[in-house]
Order: sequence, then structure tokens, then C-alpha cells
Amino acid sequence: MSSTFALPSILRYKQQDLRHDVVAALVLTAITIPQSLAFAVVVGLPPVTGLYTALFAPIVFALFASTRRLVVGADSATAALLASSATLVAQVGTAGYASAIGVIGVLTALILLVVAVLRLGFLSDLVSRPVLVGFLAGVGVQLIITSLPVMLGAHIKSGTVWESMTGLLQFPTVNWMTITITILVVGILLLARGSRVPGELIGIVVAVIFAAVFQVERFDVMLIGNLPSHLPSFVVPTFSFETVWALLPAAAMIAAIILAQSSAMVRGIAEQHDEKIRVNQDLLALGMANAAAAITQGFAVNGSPPRTMAVDTAGGRTQLTGILSSVLIGFVLIFGVGLLAYLPQAALSSVICLLGVYLIRVTELRYLWRVHRTEFAVAMIALVGTALAGVLQGVLIAVIVSLSERVIRQYHPKDAILLRDGELSDWARERLSNRVQHSSQLDGVLVYSFDGSLFFENITYFVARLKRAIKGAEKPVRMVVIDAGSIDSIDYTAVEAIKHSYRKLSEDNITLRFAHVSPNLHKQLVEFGVVELLGHKHIFSTLTEAITGKTPSHDEESKEGVTSKGR
Repeated sequence: MSSTFALPSILRYKQQDLRHDVVAALVLTAITIPQSLAFAVVVGLPPVTGLYTALFAPIVFALFASTRRLVVGADSATAALLASSATLVAQVGTAGYASAIGVIGVLTALILLVVAVLRLGFLSDLVSRPVLVGFLAGVGVQLIITSLPVMLGAHIKSGTVWESMTGLLQFPTVNWMTITITILVVGILLLARGSRVPGELIGIVVAVIFAAVFQVERFDVMLIGNLPSHLPSFVVPTFSFETVWALLPAAAMIAAIILAQSSAMVRGIAEQHDEKIRVNQDLLALGMANAAAAITQGFAVNGSPPRTMAVDTAGGRTQLTGILSSVLIGFVLIFGVGLLAYLPQAALSSVICLLGVYLIRVTELRYLWRVHRTEFAVAMIALVGTALAGVLQGVLIAVIVSLSERVIRQYHPKDAILLRDGELSDWARERLSNRVQHSSQLDGVLVYSFDGSLFFENITYFVARLKRAIKGAEKPVRMVVIDAGSIDSIDYTAVEAIKHSYRKLSEDNITLRFAHVSPNLHKQLVEFGVVELLGHKHIFSTLTEAITGKTPSHDEESKEGVTSKGR
């Protein structure tokens, strides 16, 4: 990955890409319009603001980005977080609420710009995959539950997950015409799933035609109504110290999500096409795009995985795809937005609900359950916390749990006894020759491995486990060999504990040796005086040397050298 900045990809445009980009722009527009309208509803703003968000932000992003293929726009994760955050300072539907959304957008933009300028794009690697999977699944559950009342035409207060769940559990009266529209749209979306057909656009068009033909408003079906048919005006959000202070944590969280999700998409799509990655430059472009959206009555934008993949599948090659799509959306705003007056709200909620379903990555959750239960638990905590406690709270809970799990793993790394009472583990048996395995040199030898570097937080655990291993031997231990193959580093606290252990072992006539010592660890052991204390003859590069106390023969050296490469 290159950390330098370069010319934006759009300035290196090649004419042969034009035909592909035009076709991809049509596909992108067909997907962007319904999704943007739906995400605006999630945010708690008028649907038209979704189109405002899709107007200038992609153009600004294209003018600065290094990536050729990432598509930016309204996103489910950031939309849900925006909705839960803006309510901290204003009620939904008020001018203060819209201003709060703008303030969050500006703050998010500033944070991304600072991260880009300081070249901190590597921070995207600090958000673990289980946390991200669980968070997105939690957002998906939120979208599903809060969409259901509108999809059923149930007249219940729908806002938070709890309000929606409470209302649904009371079995409210439903509107069967609304349910008919829901079934129609959901059916179209499911049929179009996995194909190149823009299911969202077709679903919305069919819903509008159905509503106009059958005059569904007569059956109390809620419609979007008339939307303003003009381009957005430039509006600088109203700032105050109290507002900024209240919304800054939310903006930081949104920036972190954008950083993690967009960086992952940039890397993934670049690897597929063997293109150079400049994450910091793309974060700069995302910051500029978010600023553009914030001052044009839009809301936060993020790298969109489904739209990026759709454009790539359609043959899009450059950021001109996003620019052309924005131009088309501008024409829709001026000349075609009136057609959306007959759009049933249930149709948009159906789009939101299906997007929520697709955010729950069942396959990945099953994989985590099979291979790593701890990380599965982290993902589930993120899921439940996000769905029930709220997006902001869920992310914080998941990150804390993830960091705690990481600390616990460092505090108590895995360890193993590779040799004791003449019993060799499979790992040690593969690395020792038959001659060594059947010699008397194994008598009284204990080989102990520790899968982690030695620091102040785990050295007490290391010493305790080593003592337990010695006490558990049926025969007297005359020599302890520490397999240091997984010990990359050691700090002062650990060194002092090792020195103390060495003295205690010496009092019991037990020799202490180290095997598989890397050059880096050997340097640290020399600097801390461990080698001087133990003596050079007790520090070895292989297990055979440590047990026999001498350099192995050529055959033994080859056997252990080949089999230990993967360690």
C-alpha cells in the first residue's frame, strides 16, 4: 500500500473507458435513487435529501480520489448512526434536527481530513472484522424492526427499536392495501436479487404505477407526497460549542465506520484489478465529499459495498461513473421528482427492510461460530448491543469487548508442554530425529512453549504456568527448555522475572535454556543481561541444540529446519 498522494484517478482518464462508464452510470443511478430515498427516511430527513446527498458528494469525491472504482453515497450504517446521534440535541422533523445532521457531517469531514493529512489510514486495521460484522448485522436488525410498522400500515409510533417492537407485539390493526404493496415490492426485490436487474428501481416504479392506478390514498395508504423539484441550496449548519461537544463523539464514530468500511472496499476492489492503493488520499476525498454533502442539505456519505460491486459488475472503470450518475440524478431532481408523489411509504420501507436483511451476513457469522467462538461472541455482542441499545452504544460496547478480548488473549496466551517425563508432543516429535528421541538425553528434560511475547501483563502468568509444569512432572526435572519460537519481544519487567526464575531453578539444580531464539529476541536478551547471566551456551536456535547442548548433525539440522519453517 502506498501512503503517498498522487494525481486523482479522474485526471488520468482514458477515452476507451467512456463506453463502459456510461453503461455503469445508468446501472448506478437506477440503484442510487431508491436507496438514497430510503436512507433519507432512515436518517429522519425528507426523502429528497437522499437525492441531494447523491448529487455533489460523488463529484467532489471523484475530483480528489485515487481509487478508480469505489462508489460513495448514503449508507445504511452511517444513516442509522446519524439518526440515533442527532436526537441527542433535537427532535426529528425540526430545523434543529436537520442542522444537527449538517453539523455531524462537517465534523465527520474534518476528522477524516485530519486522519488523511496525518496519514493515519492504518487505523482502519484496528477495527476488528467480528466487530464490523456484528455491528452491521445489528444495524440490519434495527432497519428490519423499524420498517415493519410502515410496511404493515400499522398506526403505531415507530422510531426506536423498542417502540416498534412494543407496538408490533400489541398486534395493531393493519392496512391490507399497504400490505399488498409491501408484498408486491418485496417480491420484486427478491426476484431481482443476484441479477443485474435494478430491483429497487423496478419495485418503486411498479409501486408508483400501482398507487396511481388504484388510487390507494382512498384506502389510507401513506404516500411520500410532493417533493421540491429543484437543486439543493448551499446551507452552512449552525454551530455552537454545546452542539459540537454533544455531537463530536458521534462524528468520530461515523468517521471510524467510514474509515473501516471504505478502506476495506478500496483494498478489496484494488486487489481484484491489481491497482495501487492510496488509502490516505481516498480518506481525504471522503472528507471533502462529506463536507460537500453537509453544506448542500445532504448527510454523511460512505463507501458503498453493494453499489461499488454493482458498478464493477456492470463494467465501470473510473470515477466518471459516479459523476455521470450525479448528473442524471440532477436531471431527476429538476424534471422527474414530481413522479414520486404517488410513491407509497411502504415501498421505501420495503427497500430499507431488505437492505437490513442483506446486512446480516449469516454465512460469516456461521463461519465465526465454527472456527472461533470467542470472536463469534464479540460479533453477537455487537449485534445485540447495536440492535437493542442503539447504534452508538452498540459500537462502543462491541469495541470495548473486542479490546478486552484482545487484552485477555495477550494476558493469557496459549501455552503447551512439548516434552515432559520423556513424553514428546507431536510438534516436538516431528522436529527431533529418532536418535535424539530415543536417547537418554530426554530424561529429566521439560520443554515448555509460550505463544506470545513476554511483557509485564503476562509474565506472572508465564512464571506460574512454568512452575506448574515443573511440579506436574512425575520424574525430577534437571533441565527446562523454553521454546521461544513465538516470543518476539520481552520487556524489563519480564526480564527481571526471568532472572529471578533462573536463580530459583539454579538453587534446585535445574538448568534453564532457550530454544528457537530469533535474532531480534537474542539482541534483547543480550541488552537486558539475560545472556550474560545464563551464558551463551544456554541460548540456542533449534530445539535439538537446546536438548543435546551441541550443534546438530547435518541431517538433524535439515529435519528441524524444514519442519519449523511454519512456526
